[in-house]
Amino acid sequence: MSETSPSLLDRLTAGTIDPKRFDHVAHLVAAHEALSRHSFFEATRRIAEGLEALTARIGVPEKYNATLTFAYMSLVAERMAADPTADAAAFVAANPDLTRGAPFARWYSEARMSSPLARRVALLPDLG
Repeated sequence: MSETSPSLLDRLTAGTIDPKRFDHVAHLVAAHEALSRHSFFEATRRIAEGLEALTARIGVPEKYNATLTFAYMSLVAERMAADPTADAAAFVAANPDLTRGAPFARWYSEARMSSPLARRVALLPDLG
């Protein structure tokens, strides 16, 4: 993991995180931290606002995807409920499918997930 200190969520929401070190695993760690500290919707709001601000700050606001963010937050929350004792590192290790590939490919078509609307609104799945 590249950026996994306990204050990862705080740095994301404060806009002080190093985007070069904020890889996909770090996204999962931040999601785990947010969901450990806040209700689902509050955690999702914090992650979404942090990611939107980060992508805007580095000049790629079009990379933020509301559908992908909401889907990941939902899946992380569901998996955390199944094993509430796992810390972030153990959670990531126990859920390798979340660190690679496209875990939502069976529910979302590529066209839907990458659409301009999906970047702004958390869309419902269009497959399966």
